[in-house]
Amino acid sequence: MAEDWAIDVRKYAPDADDAVIAGIVRYCGIALRTRDASLVSFSDKAETDRVRDGFCRKKLALTEPDEVVDAAIARVGERMAGDPTKNRVTVYYLLAEAFGKLGLFGAASAAVAEPVVAPAAAPVMAPAMATVAAMPAAAMAAPALAVPAAPADNRSDTGFMLTVLGTLGAIIVGAAIVSSLATGRSDDVPTLPSAPPVAVAAPVVAPAPAAPAAPAIPDGAGVIAAEVEGKPMVSVYFDTAKTDIAPDFVTATASVKAYLAANPSARAAVSGYNDPTGDAAFNAELSKNRAQAVKAALVASGVPDASIDLVKPADTTDSTTDMANARRVDIVVTGG
Repeated sequence: MAEDWAIDVRKYAPDADDAVIAGIVRYCGIALRTRDASLVSFSDKAETDRVRDGFCRKKLALTEPDEVVDAAIARVGERMAGDPTKNRVTVYYLLAEAFGKLGLFGAASAAVAEPVVAPAAAPVMAPAMATVAAMPAAAMAAPALAVPAAPADNRSDTGFMLTVLGTLGAIIVGAAIVSSLATGRSDDVPTLPSAPPVAVAAPVVAPAPAAPAAPAIPDGAGVIAAEVEGKPMVSVYFDTAKTDIAPDFVTATASVKAYLAANPSARAAVSGYNDPTGDAAFNAELSKNRAQAVKAALVASGVPDASIDLVKPADTTDSTTDMANARRVDIVVTGG
């Protein structure tokens, strides 16, 4: 079907994620290719039970009591009450949103956090600094100025002046050394290297698993099997103007046979379609013949004839999809 599912979903969820919508469409698969299967009837308890047990329980993995899940389904039905076509994709989106399960269908993965850098370790004070800090105040004081006595005769004496200057220089240098040790500014005081920053990697959040891609429509004879609300559904495709059934039919319809055997009240509805090209009368007959061929093949595989219904669609010409998809017969299990 060529409907734009995103437009319908956004009538109820304006900020709906395109990736999630696409994931739900892939999950529904061939169920969206027939009008009846693509819609949800909230007035049919059997169908809402299938939504609960098939979609909510199996796909969303909900463990809440039935009454909680049923109430959520009912609320979705109330929101869509004014819409004559309650599309399955929209119903599933709203349910997944209500239970916080949109990530199952391919929502954008969580961003990876930046590495956390631990602060650098504080520099370790050198032993010399610790020694200076422990020195008594008296030891930290500058030494008293001891100037040699001048000669008694007060005569100018070069040797005397040199002695005085040397003494003053030694005192000044010593005071500077003591001061630098006390304040920790000496370039000669060894220090231990600081520890380098340590990068602590944050945990990486894995992206949600992508929903499986829908199988490709065969360009000619072929069979595609799927499950809708816990029930098997099979689409049988044909070559142009042909009624020949693909050889893998028995294998693909084994799930239908098993379900009908396990659920005696269930039935297989068989409906034939054709593409819009060619003569309308010929196409109508072709659709009927294809449906009859599929029914005969089901009976030949062991499905009781009494469990199969030939259901003529309101319009056998499917002009809403591509040509290959239009040339098909759908087997839809009902009841049970």
